[in-house]
Amino acid sequence: MKIYFEQLGNIRKGELNFNDLTLLCGPNNTGKTYAMYSLYALLNKNFEVHFDFVQGIVRQLAEKNVVQLDLSDIMTQQFDNMIRHIEERFHKRLPSLFSVGDSEFSNTKIKLTYDRDDLLQRAVKNKWNTKLSLGKEKDWFLSFEKAANKTILSLTLRKKDIPQDILTTFISSHIVKLIFSNISHHSFLLPAERTGLNLFFKELSSIRNRLLHHAQKDNINPMEILQDIMESRYAEPISDYIEFLNSLDATKKDKGKFCTTAQEIQRKILKGKYEVNRSGDVYFLPYRSNHKKMQLHLTSSTVKTFFGLVFYLNHLAQKGDCLMIDEPELNLHPDNQRIIARILVQLVNAGLKVVVSTHSTYFVRELNNLILLNQSFSQVELLKKRYGYTKTDVLDSNKVSAYLFDDKTITPMELDPNEGIIAETFDKVVDNLNQSSNDIYYAIQEEKELNA
Repeated sequence: MKIYFEQLGNIRKGELNFNDLTLLCGPNNTGKTYAMYSLYALLNKNFEVHFDFVQGIVRQLAEKNVVQLDLSDIMTQQFDNMIRHIEERFHKRLPSLFSVGDSEFSNTKIKLTYDRDDLLQRAVKNKWNTKLSLGKEKDWFLSFEKAANKTILSLTLRKKDIPQDILTTFISSHIVKLIFSNISHHSFLLPAERTGLNLFFKELSSIRNRLLHHAQKDNINPMEILQDIMESRYAEPISDYIEFLNSLDATKKDKGKFCTTAQEIQRKILKGKYEVNRSGDVYFLPYRSNHKKMQLHLTSSTVKTFFGLVFYLNHLAQKGDCLMIDEPELNLHPDNQRIIARILVQLVNAGLKVVVSTHSTYFVRELNNLILLNQSFSQVELLKKRYGYTKTDVLDSNKVSAYLFDDKTITPMELDPNEGIIAETFDKVVDNLNQSSNDIYYAIQEEKELNA
């Protein structure tokens, strides 16, 4: 999937090709967060679609109660129209996504490009079964089914008095999910603000509750207070992350598919494990026996930062999902930046898609090591053993897309299987630092020699 942006925040123009590992690099204030948030909303398909051709299907259902559709026909006849409609609906979602006024994105353009044949092949493999109901599942009034490895969709309408708009929206949205779910099932974004949010999410909720309480107590219109709360300046990914934190107690009953990786982060980087009690309070228990369980606010910045990622991997992450991290290197020593690069590559190799924005040369250089270790050469196993790499650490360069955000544009970074990601944005800074350090050092030495 490719997504083209024009006049999006600080981005004048540019295009991203969503891959198994998508890397966003560049100076501050160049639009990386704009692009990541937009990709997050697009992958989660969190916008309403209402395809025109579905209205004909709804009318057939009203007459026959049962309608069968051929997915191949839909993809052949309606695919381009569906893409244009998704672009329009997604564009309309941008103001609420970023919590700004409607005029903010009036000049923004979004263009999506998909491989239709590839999407069809993937969608055909899926088994799909869903029902529209109000209340209990047995009270459904519309079912939507597709057998695995078949192209026929079966729709059954039980009640004819359902508003057509509801049926059109339901069918449209599930056609989108069926066709596009193989790009990403669900996205989870760890924002750069996660350290503070991990500490203060309960306070944020309690402050809002107190505002409503005082409004009632002091004869202030609580609806006005509620409106102020609803219009708070949180971008949608931030609000979603706060909601995730507020549901820890319920979520901890679920089990993700990447518990082993979560344990590896706790063992290699954190040297301890997290615990969440019934009230949703977070504690950290160091592995060293002489240390007691600590509340999260008493722990190191690294422990505070990593809670969301570890909890997500333990309880929510599934194969085919997309994990998005704004600056995975936050609060990490360079050695641990290399470790988290390896861990994220392990996740990619295990079936989780990953998008990261980074300012870390250590992180990118470690990715390059993993790309080079995917090559066949005589000493590859010897070097893996010497430096502690495993077979799950290697990275196929074909799974990687890397982009430089600079000068208001998005530019693909050169990627060579024999060299890795050519990250000139970091190389120039490192070279300049080395040059300035050498010049300062030798100037001091020369003056010492002259004065000796």
